[in-house]
Amino acid sequence: MSLTIDFKPSLKQNQIFKIFDDNETTEVVYGGSVGSGKSYMLASILVMKCLQFPGIRVGLARNTLTNLKKTTMISIMEVFQKWGLTSDYFNYNSSTGIITFSNSSEIVLVELTYIPSDPQFTRLGGMLFTFGVIDEATEVDERGKSIFQTRLGRWMNDETGIKGMLIMTCNPDRSSFIYREFYKPWKQGELKPHQKFIQALPTDNNYLPAGYIENLKNTLSLSERRRLLNGEWELSDTPGQLFKSMDVNLLWDKSIDVPDGVFRMSCDIAFTSDKCIILIWNGLKIIDIINVDSSEGSVHTKMKELAERWSIKSTDICWDADGVGKYLKGEFPNGREIHNNGKPINEEGYSNLKAELYFKLAEFVEAGKVRVIAEGWRKEIDEELSVIKHKPKASMNKIELISKSEMKKMLGRSPDIADAMAYGMVFYLKSTTMTASDVMFVNF
Repeated sequence: MSLTIDFKPSLKQNQIFKIFDDNETTEVVYGGSVGSGKSYMLASILVMKCLQFPGIRVGLARNTLTNLKKTTMISIMEVFQKWGLTSDYFNYNSSTGIITFSNSSEIVLVELTYIPSDPQFTRLGGMLFTFGVIDEATEVDERGKSIFQTRLGRWMNDETGIKGMLIMTCNPDRSSFIYREFYKPWKQGELKPHQKFIQALPTDNNYLPAGYIENLKNTLSLSERRRLLNGEWELSDTPGQLFKSMDVNLLWDKSIDVPDGVFRMSCDIAFTSDKCIILIWNGLKIIDIINVDSSEGSVHTKMKELAERWSIKSTDICWDADGVGKYLKGEFPNGREIHNNGKPINEEGYSNLKAELYFKLAEFVEAGKVRVIAEGWRKEIDEELSVIKHKPKASMNKIELISKSEMKKMLGRSPDIADAMAYGMVFYLKSTTMTASDVMFVNF
């Protein structure tokens, strides 16, 4: 069958097609706003390559199959229609989630939602793909993305010369791995040689319907317009996020004068790993951050050494007492044990003590009362605070944080520094004895 396709991609869309054929890129992210033509680009390259190379298999993934079928598949069907592809060229089996082309190439729909019973995504183990795409990658669990990527470059790559490439689309989301692994390194000129990021905006898409952008301007809030139309990732705060990006910037603002105060220590004690985080505070200034592992001796020895160095009294030391931390009470009998699921100190509608501590930290950060003096930790702290969220609805009229496992999924690690920062707030809750200078500084 002879087929002529009249396809004229935008300049930004065309970059994807060029990257597809280069010699080094194996990961590319396209997007950063709505209306940038990302879904149509994704559908176009999928269909074009399947028509071009007989017998290849391409993985088309999204967080859920429901969203994949309701949205991404619509774009694929739009491409079929505009390119004049009738049922002579393809068959879509909605039950199996496979589009089979007349030349035996396939597009296979893949769900990457996180399932607690399958945390390692073993269900993807038997899949073999030539290359793959993930639509709306900021919605996907990072572990799912990584496992999906191991299934690429496994089918007819030598015969076709196609790289085991992963193409991802997205809207701005500062709490996602896309921000951490692609957008921020791109902005700083630090992307790895095999990675590319293409910032595409509605103004880059000359195929938008008349009035589309103006309609969005009239319906979106100011922050939504800046995020979804202007592609401003730094403003992409999501619902339930405790620490807004502009407030977190205040942690590093040298023009803000945060007075000295009592020297204190707060610790996040490791339970399943061989390290813990220790923070040294001067009032509400974090002056040192120490990452302790087993090679540096026991945790309590390091804590005693730091307490002596900074003249910190036992009553001014606190730690996570869940897990191995419970043994520290014998070393610091007058110190403050923190039980994450314990009763809130002020009983102000929080589900547990940890939620209360985090909300107190967010209050201080928003007011510009906390400073980080310790150098070399900004990236980690910015990333960790971005994933601290509360659930959209209060359970039993109690404010509750999302689970630690959810935070780990978004971050790719445990937010240990953020936890240690929150623990430091135990000295600023009403029932705690404080010095006169502390009381004058903190407005309850």
